[in-house]
Amino acid sequence: MINFIYLYIGFYTMLVLFYTSMQLFFAQKNSRKQNAFKSSHDNSESKLSVTVIIPCYNEDPKLLESCLKSITNQQILGKLNTIVIDDGSKNIKELLPVLNKYKKMPNFDVFIFEKNKGKRFAQKLGFDKSTGDIIVTIDSDTVIDPINGINTIIKQFRNPNVGAATGDVKVLNKDENLLTKLILYRYWIAFNQERAAQSNFNAVMCCSGPFSAYRASIIKKIKEQYVTQTFLGHVSTYGDDRHLTNLVLQDGHIVRFEKNAIAYTHVPSTMRGYIKQQIRWNKSFYRELLWTLKNVPTRHFYMVYDMLMQLVLPYMSLVVMAAIIYTAFFASVNTAIIYITLLFLISTTRLLYGIYRTGDLGFFLFLIYGFIHVIFLMPSRFYALSTLKENGWSTR
Repeated sequence: MINFIYLYIGFYTMLVLFYTSMQLFFAQKNSRKQNAFKSSHDNSESKLSVTVIIPCYNEDPKLLESCLKSITNQQILGKLNTIVIDDGSKNIKELLPVLNKYKKMPNFDVFIFEKNKGKRFAQKLGFDKSTGDIIVTIDSDTVIDPINGINTIIKQFRNPNVGAATGDVKVLNKDENLLTKLILYRYWIAFNQERAAQSNFNAVMCCSGPFSAYRASIIKKIKEQYVTQTFLGHVSTYGDDRHLTNLVLQDGHIVRFEKNAIAYTHVPSTMRGYIKQQIRWNKSFYRELLWTLKNVPTRHFYMVYDMLMQLVLPYMSLVVMAAIIYTAFFASVNTAIIYITLLFLISTTRLLYGIYRTGDLGFFLFLIYGFIHVIFLMPSRFYALSTLKENGWSTR
């Protein structure tokens, strides 16, 4: 039995390291493409008009103010309009001063739902009212970089085959505590490793809610499908960003990651809030996985391989943990040491790449994140599976 456990852990280790190595290889390849793309002098996107859509629900007024102010600071050559939709916030009295302030500003439209309808329906109103060539979706707790913001992400639409693009989302409140600092590094990996590798094959599988852009002509075609999606007989509300991305891919368009388009979003500062966020994201991943395999054509082997690894590896890790418990009670061999070494090995591989790209030695903190993932986040996957039918914003 001990020999089998060793073989299994060895196989799991090889699988994870190979997957990580491939991800880093293609992420670096995409980064070089992005550098070449940035240095090009084609300004064909400068004539594009842009509509920014910002749904909000129970938002902190200060965060909403910062978000909207960042839009007024954008430096783009084309026409820019902004549509803000409050989805029946319970704290509407606190939000009204901010909403009314921007409602009076030129190129801002503000709509307020009397009752909560869900984020997709709030966005749908924005889609219906949009007049731009490009639609940019932004979360209400996100600040867009004034220089490397909207003007940068729309450059991806020089290519007529690009249907959507997502920017590089960083952490607004990174210095609040240790957790927000760890999330900062997790987000960098999520975008500059995971999405960057997918972008190498023109098939990013989730354009991030905080900052993404879509070709308006495509949104016009798919917006009804977007708001009428059902799962297990229930209308779907969560997982909006992932499903909208899937619809763009299904329509046969390219989806890319733009590393030079920067946004800063407010992240959970408590473990309870972070787990809640991760549950919501896991629910959308599981629901969309079957939909993706059924409806999205395979662009490259990596697309299917990536989805398969995301699905399988967490549960293989649970078997490894079960093996550790078994050996602790029934054998003298302490496989816990092997597993901890494995966690360090995987985390170190990722953080060294982060340091190579950014020069930030703070990535060494990411070693701590591996244990948070195992102790708190992996169990949340089971809860996500058991609550797939539950809807709502699931944020506040």
